[in-house]
Amino acid sequence: MAPGYFDAVLERNPHLKQQALTGAMPYGAEANDHSIVSQLQNIHYLFTKNNKIQLVYAGAMLPKAYAALRAIFAAIRQQLSLFQNIEFHFIGTGSRVDDDKSFNIKPHAEEFGLWQQVVFEYPKRIPYLEVLAHLNIADGIFILGSTEPHYTPSKTYQGVLSKKPLLAVLHAKSTAVEVIQKSGAGILLSFDGENEITKIENEFANCFNKWLGFKNSFNVNNVHTDVFENYSAKNVTATLAHLLNKAMEHDQ
Repeated sequence: MAPGYFDAVLERNPHLKQQALTGAMPYGAEANDHSIVSQLQNIHYLFTKNNKIQLVYAGAMLPKAYAALRAIFAAIRQQLSLFQNIEFHFIGTGSRVDDDKSFNIKPHAEEFGLWQQVVFEYPKRIPYLEVLAHLNIADGIFILGSTEPHYTPSKTYQGVLSKKPLLAVLHAKSTAVEVIQKSGAGILLSFDGENEITKIENEFANCFNKWLGFKNSFNVNNVHTDVFENYSAKNVTATLAHLLNKAMEHDQ
């Protein structure tokens, strides 16, 4: 949750600024969860490791992310030779939580001739720890933002904790942009919402090429994880507790 989600409500209802207590915080990430994953047995992996470079996008597909997605697919199609040994795996992106046929990515991938060559989709949501297991076997984490500036994908923090290099396409005003830049956790292509969709198509291949070089020299020990401390489960919970305490004080 970012302030942009509720700012418009406060603007439409000015009285709420004095009457309501507001706070913004992302979903907290916990490093110990990734340690637990290594202890799990009988995990059903949706794809198998091969000699290709595999990137994982895990989580719901945002309604206003499709323009960016299609620009990326167009860029891949234009320079397909660059992506001949690459696989993008979209997990949990379906339109219905429990329906493994509710494809959202597949129709676009088919249109651009990328389906099951470069792009794969597994629409059904899977349990949290299984998501982490898939992040852990991936070669990289793919993060796609929205044309809305306030959207900050919490999956960014899970991606960093998986100790894999990030490839991100995000709105320039997303708070995740600064986090990725300061932490050195990945390669980023930023764009200014709907006004710069063509920028994505024009620059994604070059950005991806940079990511390949970044991946080859990636050392998780060089990532400034302190940048993510504010987004740890502990600190996010502390923020919530502080807000609840303030609410209780105001009510008494």
